[in-house]
Amino acid sequence: MNAPVFFLALVFGLHIVAVNLGIALSTIVVFLKRQADIKLDKEIDATAYSFFRIYAATYGLAGVMGTAFTVFLLSFYPGFLGIAGNITMIPFGISIVAILLHFLAIVVYYYGWDKLDRNIHLAFGVLLVLTAYLIPLGFRAVFAFLNTPVGLTLSPKLSLDVLAALQNPTFLPLYLKSVTGALTAGFLFIAALLNHKAVTNGISEEEKSLLRKSLEYAGMGLFAMMFLGAWYSISLAATPIKFNNIFGFLGVNLAAPTTSNYSWLFLLKMVLVAWQGFILFKLYRARLEQQELKSTTILTYSGAAAGLLTIMLGEYLNAFSQYPYLVANAPLILNQLPEPYKTILASELNMEKLNPLAQSPELFLVTAVGLAILMTAAAYLIYKVFFEKGPE
Repeated sequence: MNAPVFFLALVFGLHIVAVNLGIALSTIVVFLKRQADIKLDKEIDATAYSFFRIYAATYGLAGVMGTAFTVFLLSFYPGFLGIAGNITMIPFGISIVAILLHFLAIVVYYYGWDKLDRNIHLAFGVLLVLTAYLIPLGFRAVFAFLNTPVGLTLSPKLSLDVLAALQNPTFLPLYLKSVTGALTAGFLFIAALLNHKAVTNGISEEEKSLLRKSLEYAGMGLFAMMFLGAWYSISLAATPIKFNNIFGFLGVNLAAPTTSNYSWLFLLKMVLVAWQGFILFKLYRARLEQQELKSTTILTYSGAAAGLLTIMLGEYLNAFSQYPYLVANAPLILNQLPEPYKTILASELNMEKLNPLAQSPELFLVTAVGLAILMTAAAYLIYKVFFEKGPE
């Protein structure tokens, strides 16, 4: 793997982790705020508000890394983006519209807290939650297309049959697995935040109950992931090259070429999943009383870190198990295409044929410095949000 692809993967991984955190955080914030309004409970209201501040910070981090990823992708693979952008414009458009509405919901929900009419505020909360789940829907449709281009239409012009694309066998399991994984890691993260607060400032009975429920929800999510992960693996029969690149070196092969070996990444991800299961089992047996919470802090931190790392490795596994092609089934479909598509796509779908300017030493240096500044800013943001002030 060359350096530009490494940079691309780095910012993509950080972006995905931050985005996935938002799915669970936005859900729990709106739920808690509603509970606070119904019960007129100021403690629940304060907890929801502190989670929302953390969510706003992670959303900002996701936005910065997402912008960096988009710029890198456009710079490294302009030809591919030119083609893919036109073909997948509708699925991309769904996500882009959802992102715009989500940003609007964040702003209104944050600044309208206890200022707007409660029903209006709740309406923007519902919008916040719906768009959080709608954003990955469009992107997962694109990712499924990159597995195997179901719905690709060549005549009268290169385009996408959206209804056919949504029937891509890898789309639904990929989307459901992604959302469930995000909720699992997110609730582990929320449990770690509450455990941190319990040790530093103490927590209320409501927050202790939320901590317990967060662990239960994470456990249910992890259990569901066993079935959703198996479903996605089976669906990869439609993408045999990708299947072989993940499972081939484990002794399971389909009738297709094997272009790379990422079995080790799959095994590493499974180790992290098993670690989360072990931690949840240990915490489930704990009573989580005030004194005991001091001893469970490391466990909840470790569970949250393992959950977020699992998301990152899962994305890397999904993306790089088709390496070196941007479309996993490219070697199987290219020979079936007429000219000039066959020649054009054979070049543009190869990840190793990136923009020559990306290999320039000067550009490499500028990119490395820019990323260093970006990572420093992100580290400072994390320090300010999680360590200096701490959750309220």
